[in-house]
Amino acid sequence: MRTRYSTFFAWFGKISLELFITQYHIWLSADTHGVLVLIPSYPVLNVIVTSFVFLCVSHEMSKLVTTLSNYAVPNNWKVLVRNATVFLLVLLPIGISHGMLG
Repeated sequence: MRTRYSTFFAWFGKISLELFITQYHIWLSADTHGVLVLIPSYPVLNVIVTSFVFLCVSHEMSKLVTTLSNYAVPNNWKVLVRNATVFLLVLLPIGISHGMLG
């Protein structure tokens, strides 16, 4: 086992799923055939700015997913069944009224 590691790359490893997901929404546009342009005349500055936005959004999404997953999938099975029941009781009438289930 290694006794040393890079905290920089460890941080990227913690948000790797969010990096993968948000790359399509932040960097790529026009169904992945284009690139997001915030500063049209300065391509290098545009890459720096969009990369900063990309990393910030990915980090915030990671924190949000970590927080919400504790509520969506709790450790207690009784709370999990309660949450699933409430979820279905709320969404089932919405789905029926929009014609999704019939």
